[in-house]
Amino acid sequence: MKSYLISQLTFKSSNADLETFRKAYPHDWLLWEPGSWKPPGSTTLVGQGLSSTPANGNPTGQALALVLEPKRDGGQLTLGRGPECDIFINDGTLSQLHLVLMQAAGGGWTVRDAGSRNGSTLDGVKLLPGAPLPLKAGGKLVAAGVTFTYYDPAGMLQRLQVAQGLV
Repeated sequence: MKSYLISQLTFKSSNADLETFRKAYPHDWLLWEPGSWKPPGSTTLVGQGLSSTPANGNPTGQALALVLEPKRDGGQLTLGRGPECDIFINDGTLSQLHLVLMQAAGGGWTVRDAGSRNGSTLDGVKLLPGAPLPLKAGGKLVAAGVTFTYYDPAGMLQRLQVAQGLV
């Protein structure tokens, strides 16, 4: 799974127009927003560091941009705390297998909860196990205590331009 710190991606794409950005990064993105992190156990840590101005307007740390590229046939990616997941996030609030992302036939992605213990929401709507919902650019995906934002290339470039103070 390719990933970039948002500060690194911002630097690499400074002054890029949409066409140039799409050539370099033609895929969709899942941005892991900074915030509290709960390792398996009982401690909660709050990430501090370089500001990336997350979508919630709360600059608390460095966001991580995850490239959405399917690793197997069927255009599927799994997300969870289990090491067998395509997107492995060792956060104690996540289930071993928490979410399944599927590449949609006409482009874009859908997401469904995989029967997680702590649940998931998409733009405030509870995800039901086995019932995929389409991800929309700028959509907020909350899996237990972990927040993500979904972006297509145009939305990601705009987010990077906001971080650069260009928008």
